[in-house]
Amino acid sequence: MLGFILSKMQMLIFAIGVAIVALMFYDFVSKIGLFESANYQLLEEAKAIDGQLSTDSPCSFDIVSIPEVITYGYDQKRFYYELGFSKQSVGSGDNVQNKLILSIVEYKKDPKDLEITAARSVASRAEFRLVDSQFLLEGSNLDASYGGGTIQETYYYPRAASKTEQESAPNSFVAFKDTTGGKSYLYIIPCSTRKEPNNCLRNILRLGCHKLKTEYPNKTNDTMIPSCFNISTQASDSSDKQKEFDWGDCQTFFPDVTG
Repeated sequence: MLGFILSKMQMLIFAIGVAIVALMFYDFVSKIGLFESANYQLLEEAKAIDGQLSTDSPCSFDIVSIPEVITYGYDQKRFYYELGFSKQSVGSGDNVQNKLILSIVEYKKDPKDLEITAARSVASRAEFRLVDSQFLLEGSNLDASYGGGTIQETYYYPRAASKTEQESAPNSFVAFKDTTGGKSYLYIIPCSTRKEPNNCLRNILRLGCHKLKTEYPNKTNDTMIPSCFNISTQASDSSDKQKEFDWGDCQTFFPDVTG
């Protein structure tokens, strides 16, 4: 009888062990699926950014959508995440190399708990400039959300808009290239097509008005915003004569910036 009981216990232990191994294997496979899905998304976003850096045009941009969630695995699990951008530079002068690092981290309320799921970098001689998602708020302080290119790291949480209706939640970003004085800059500008269809184009103009305000002390009402930011030809629906934006327009359309 005792031997029978021991045999049953051994079989039970064996079955539990098999179940644990199966769960561990499933978890392992799921993590691989998550990494592959996250890495693929970053690859597509990095391609869009690199495409603007490699074009011969002094001014160019691409609007890149940010999926609300990443789905992965056989059962299409949903992974809520933040898309991170950070930058670093190696070397100096003519030998400087700038890096833009894209990362996907699981969304957690406590920023200290962020864990990187996947990451990818883009290297360039161009200078990278990041714009925080608070830029999307009307009346926001652009010195804080842009800071003249001083922001080193920012995270976009695409699900926030649909979950909490936050205005500062981007579902897209603009990879925007500007060449001034022979030097190229690549801006990452958040935008939300939930707010308005042309929000991405509007944010380029808004940032151009901010630059005009802060970098051109002797401007007048007819001073044009920096040429690469004057993308009214793309924003306009039609007409043979396309409008170009000047400081007077900035004061009309973006009083929160110019005031």
